[in-house]
Formats: sequence, C-alpha cells, structure tokens
Amino acid sequence: MELMDDFTKESLDFQYILNRINIKTPYGKIYKDKMRPFLRGEEEELIEELGKVENYIALVKDQRFIGEINNIFHHIKDLRSSIDRGRDGGILSEVELFEIKNFLFLIRDLKELLTTNQAPLWEDTTIEPIESLEKLLDPEATGISTFYIYEAYSKELKSIREDKREIERKIKKEKKSLKEKVREELRLNLNPDGSIIIPKERTELIEKLENYPYLNYVSETYMNIKYTLKSTDSINLLERKVLILKDKEEKEEMRIRKNLSKEIGKKSKILYKNISSIGKMDFILGKASFGVEINGVKPNIIEDHSITIIGGRHPKVEDTLKEMGLEYTPITLELKEGVTCITGANMGGKTVSLKLVGLLTAMAQYGLLVPAKEMILGLNNFIKASIGDLQSVDKGLSTFGGEIKLIQEAIEIADNKGLILIDELASGTNPEEGYAISKAVVEYLLDKDSITLLTTHYDNIGNIDKVVHLQVIGLSHMKLEELKSQLKNLQQEKMDLINKFMDYRLRTVDKTKPVPKDALNIARIMGLDERIIGKAEKELK
Repeated sequence: MELMDDFTKESLDFQYILNRINIKTPYGKIYKDKMRPFLRGEEEELIEELGKVENYIALVKDQRFIGEINNIFHHIKDLRSSIDRGRDGGILSEVELFEIKNFLFLIRDLKELLTTNQAPLWEDTTIEPIESLEKLLDPEATGISTFYIYEAYSKELKSIREDKREIERKIKKEKKSLKEKVREELRLNLNPDGSIIIPKERTELIEKLENYPYLNYVSETYMNIKYTLKSTDSINLLERKVLILKDKEEKEEMRIRKNLSKEIGKKSKILYKNISSIGKMDFILGKASFGVEINGVKPNIIEDHSITIIGGRHPKVEDTLKEMGLEYTPITLELKEGVTCITGANMGGKTVSLKLVGLLTAMAQYGLLVPAKEMILGLNNFIKASIGDLQSVDKGLSTFGGEIKLIQEAIEIADNKGLILIDELASGTNPEEGYAISKAVVEYLLDKDSITLLTTHYDNIGNIDKVVHLQVIGLSHMKLEELKSQLKNLQQEKMDLINKFMDYRLRTVDKTKPVPKDALNIARIMGLDERIIGKAEKELK
C-alpha cells in the first residue's frame, strides 16, 4: 500500500519538497527516484536513516567540505553501461576507458576527503579505492586522468609505433626536400599542407607548371588555380608502409582494449559497490542540505500512533510569505487516534495547518528532517487528504461529489492506522445536509484506528463527544475598540493588516468556549460598511 495517492501529494505540496532535494550525481538520482516512505513496523529502519541525515548536518554546514565534495560529484558520470559491457565480454572504447580511469581517481579523492574530514560512514556508504585497476589504467603512473593506449601495455605496440614514427619522419623529410626544390626552381613557397594558389594572370608560370614534375593541378576558380605537392614513388611506398603499420597498431590496440575491458569486468562488483555508496551518500547529503535550508530537526519516531508538532512550519507557504515580506506563524498541536476538529474564521490559516500536519508527517516518513522546533511521530500506513479543488471533470463529479469519493476511500481504510485530512467537510452542499453528513462522518471515524484532522465551518462539530476541538486564536485576542483604533491609525494594505492582527496559532477549547466571530472583524479590516457590520452584529445577538 502506498503512503499517499497522487491527489494527496499534490494537496500537501509534496513535490515542492522533492524538488528542493538537490542531487549532484546520476547515482544519487537513482536513490532519489526510488525514495520510499517508511510505514508502521519500520520504525528502526527510519530511525537509522534519519540518524545518517543528522550526522551529516555539521559537514553540510562546512562550506569548504561541501564545495570539495560537490566538485567531485559534479565530475561523476553514469558508467553502468560500460561496466556491464566489460563484464559481459564487450570491448570498451578509449573514451569509456578514460571515463572509468577518471572515476577511479575520483573515488580515491573522495576517500581522502571523507577520511580527512572524519565523515561518518556506514556499510552502504563505504568508499573503496581500486588500486589494482588504477595501476592498470595508468601504467606509467602519471597520476592524471587522461587516457590513451600506452606503449607500456605491449612490446609489440611499442615496436609498431616506433617503426611508424620513423617512416613518418622520412616522409616529412622527403616532402621538405621537394618543397625546397620547388622554392629553388620556381621561387614559390608552398603552404604547410603542400598546396599553393596561382593567379591566372601569371600565364607564363602556369604554362611552366603544366609539365612540372613536383606539382599537381587540383582545382581552379575564375581567378586562381590551385596546385599541390606531387607524391613521388618513394613517398607513395613509405605511405603504404604507414598504412600497414596503422592496421597492425589498431589490431594491437584492440587486443589491449579487450584485455583492459575484461579486467574492468572482473572488478564490476567493487565498482558497483562504490557506485551504490556514492549514490547513497549524495542522497543523504541532499537531504541533509535541505534540512539545513529549512532549519529542520530530526523527528522523534515512537511506537504509539500519535503526532505532536511543536512550532511547525509549512516550507512552501513560509517561502511565499518571505517573498511578500511577511512572517510565518509556527503551529503547535497534538493529535491522537480519533477525530480532531479545527474551527475558526476563513483566512485564519486552518487549511495551512491541515496541510502542515500532512506534509511534515510525510517528510518524516520519507526520512527527511522537518521544519519544526520538535516533532514526535508514530508512523502511519497511509495519508489521505481531501483538500482543495475536488472537481473531477473526467468523471463528471462536482466538488461535493469529488469530496465524498475521497472521504469514502478514506473510510474504507480507516482501520489501518493512517492519517486522514479533510478540509471544510461537506461545504459544497446545503448547510442542513452538510452538517448532517459532517456529523455522521465524524462520529463514524471517532472509534477508528486512524488519526483524523478536519477543518469545518459547522460550529457544533467541535462539540461532539470525544472530538478534540482546536480553534484558531484569530482576532479573538483583540478587543473591538482596540481593533477600531488600530484601523484608524494605520495606512496599510488590507491583507497586510489581516496578517498583522491575525493570530494563526491553535488552542484547544471545550464545549463552553464561545465560537469567535472573526468574520465580522475581517470584514471590518477589508473595509465593509460599518452600517452593514452593525446590522450583522444585531442579527447574531
């Protein structure tokens, strides 16, 4: 069973979190793509994973270390297909051999960096330099990552290349001699490639060149004629010898590449061990870096099925507010199996609180640090959210129909110790039926093994027996006269005023606590005519 369906992930902005985990290597991307949540019964594995992330926090904050390791990671390429071909008897190209040699040097550099900085390592992040393969691909011990088929690999190859170089010197010498003859006899200086362009107006020279033994006609334009140095029989013979030697050289290089590929294939297991370790380390560093960015903490994983969040923040909402120059109000709440209800005026942050609980729970169960002062979590087998636009155009469902569909799906698995999040339950239908449906759903979920958190605009839902009632503090902390005074003295954007006065924190209330009428005060801030507000207040009384 998956922890979340696609709609829940979208509702909680979970993809935003995944996008913030910055991976440097192709192997780290494999781990990120396979990232999975830890469910109930896997508490020990999750605690171990979170411990690894926490242990890298100090190193992530070290700019020198993170700069050096990112530089190493930046140069790591995906070599799996080359390693597999070597293991399966294929012959690797010089480029592939170069990339593997470079990878071996990067492994060595990475090991040295981790050792110097006393980086914590586990069995799945151990780096093992392969000295024997390094020596094989660097037989002259140059210590640099460039690669070619070294003469040290074969006496035969060395002999072939020496013969080829000697013949090429002879060809060069003979061509130089021909160029000197042309210069002496015709007073012409040939280009380095042995060519020369003669203007057609030099008719006397052109006539002379028609039968000249050391130059060949190549081509012409309406203004010029191009000639090139003519090969002699001696040069032709030498060039044929070079071709024969090149063929021998290629065959010998092929034999050497075959042997090198075979040796790489023999080391495929340890190569893959390093690949796996690099991928895992890159992934852990990515999670640790993200944890530092959001000022996250390691959640405390417990056996009991409950959720406690102290000073929790929703990263995406917090980032959006920062861009607007506004401050995020951290949320604190405690949830247990059964139903918890959040009430309060619109614009009071109820939906954000709902999303925060779901997102931080998902982050923790995916092995991430969470943006909070503290979080205590008993794992869930699922997270199901009914938040946002629930219209299903392809199935012809209204918002209310889409909501009921999701709630039914949650009800069917409610005994499987999960987290159910419902925003403004049954708000898409008429108030009488909406209240009746809301009450029935809440009463049904009260005795289930899941944690249900819902927001509602139906005041009496929070008064049902055994329902924990949380209320947004909102504007209730302000006296009416104080609010009116503030509005007279301030010339600010209305939304800024709401953010200034609104207290988004939650408090637990009992049945005797009157429901705050924040909607009227929000209306005041937004500029609704005071005469209309006065009539509304009389109606409420």
